[in-house]
Order: sequence, then C-alpha cells, then structure tokens
Amino acid sequence: MVNFRLCLFTISSITLTFTLQPFHLLSDEAMIINVCDKTPDPSLCQTCLNSDPKSKTADVRGLAMISITCGTRDADKLYNDTYNLYTSTNDTALHNLLANCWTRFIGARDGINGAGRVLRDQGSDATKLTITRNVIPMITFCSDLFKKNPEVAVPKYIIDETNVVSTDCQIILGILNNF
Repeated sequence: MVNFRLCLFTISSITLTFTLQPFHLLSDEAMIINVCDKTPDPSLCQTCLNSDPKSKTADVRGLAMISITCGTRDADKLYNDTYNLYTSTNDTALHNLLANCWTRFIGARDGINGAGRVLRDQGSDATKLTITRNVIPMITFCSDLFKKNPEVAVPKYIIDETNVVSTDCQIILGILNNF
C-alpha cells in the first residue's frame, strides 16, 4: 500500500511539473515584456533581451546585465565604425568632427561595459550613476555636435548608431529602475 501511495505521489508530481512548465516559460516572457514596457523603446529592449538565451531564466538583475551586454556591443560597433571612418575619410570637416567623437565613443563603450562590474559589485544605484554621469554625456556631446554642424555630411549609419547607443543607455536605466 505504501508503494502504491508513493507511486501515485510521484506520478502526480511529475504530471504537475510538466503541466505547469509552459506557464513558467510564459511568466519569464511576461517578465521581459513587463520590464521592457517600462523603457523608452520596448521593442529594442525585447530584441536585446531575447537575443540571449539566459534571459528566459534571468531575474531583473540578470536582464540588466544582458541589456548592458547589448549596449556594450552597440557602442563597440559605433566606436569601430566611427574610428574607421575617421581614419579613412578625405573630408577634412568630417575628419575634424569625428576626431571629437571617436574617443568619446570608446569611452562610452568602456563605461557601459564597466557598468556590468558596477552592478555586480555595487548595485543598481551606482550603476545608474555610472551610465548617467559617465556614458550619456559622451554620447550626447557627439549627437549635439552632429546637429550643430549640419553642413558636415555625417553618414546616416553613424547618426543611427549614435541614437541606438543613446537608447540603449535609457533602456539600461529603465531596467535598473525595476530593482
């Protein structure tokens, strides 16, 4: 009789586990949607978070770390594209304008990347300060510089990448506000 009860209990537990498993996955996706809905670009946020399989089991801190990884990747692309254009352009005005930005873009990339260590070691408030004080001003400086110099033909892809990194920073801050 004991074996029958143990067998019944085991079967019930296994059935319950497999029955509830789809709901668990839905709740992870629901958390991603909920967190991203609190950012300025929910679609970009969800694309970033869903690009990492760890997002399916991550808590909010893990989602913040994933968003920092996405921001670092985008800032690295912006830096590389800007530096490559800076070193190859024959347009003196563009060269001079990019001279003011490529170093800021590498600083922004390193700042976003460093925000991951700050989050791990010091928490969300210190990470928000890192992004707000150390990264956003570098991106904003260049974005404003591009706008103040409409006569300089900054390629659209550089402007678009600058906007993406700026949005990435806002997404990181939005996710950190969920702590």
